[in-house]
Amino acid sequence: MPLHRSLPIQSPGEPRRNLVKGLARVGGLWNLARPMSSPTATPQTTTPDPGFDPVAFWYLHKTKIIALLAIFVIGLAGYGIQQWMEGASRAASQAALAKAASEDDFKKVIADYSGSVAAANARLRLAELQRKGGKLDESTTTLKAFIEQHPQHSLIPGAWLGVAANQEAAGKADDALATYQKVATTYPTSYAAALALLGQGRLQKEKGQIDLAKRSYEQVATQFQNSDFAQQALQQSATLKKTTP
Repeated sequence: MPLHRSLPIQSPGEPRRNLVKGLARVGGLWNLARPMSSPTATPQTTTPDPGFDPVAFWYLHKTKIIALLAIFVIGLAGYGIQQWMEGASRAASQAALAKAASEDDFKKVIADYSGSVAAANARLRLAELQRKGGKLDESTTTLKAFIEQHPQHSLIPGAWLGVAANQEAAGKADDALATYQKVATTYPTSYAAALALLGQGRLQKEKGQIDLAKRSYEQVATQFQNSDFAQQALQQSATLKKTTP
């Protein structure tokens, strides 16, 4: 009898089956050893911004919007009516001025269209008509009313010249001289200043104030060079030299 125990005889496919079983056991252990993955966090959802909703805004503020639109429409209509009325009044005043010929006609334009351009022109035309008719004081009153009613008018210097001319024609030399000086100093760059200085020199010459008259004429020649006013001033200054003792 042999001393060692006889080993069991394995079939030819037995080693392969054992190997597969061993690998299966190792695979099971590997699967057990793998850590479990952590659950993914659920993303937080935000409410989207709805933005400007014109329909909702209209329902919330429709009363105010309608009121504002009504005010705008009324204001626009009122402005249009005002412009139309002003245009019609301006056309009517110009037509009335064109037809005016007598003092009463001009006075009617002044009364019917007070403050208008036609009324201002009517005052100047009336003052001229009164001066030609020898109504010097009335003409002066009309001119001063023009100056008071239309202080920004471009013909204000001319109106003051008319006042001075009326005063000079009425024999009020001192008043006329003061008015001429006022025009020359208040409107030094206007044509009225040149005419005022010429009138001033004329009155000074009549008063025998030769040096003052000469100075007035020299001021015209210097201030308004190369003009007809300067030529007149030089001619008048030459006459002063001839009459000076």
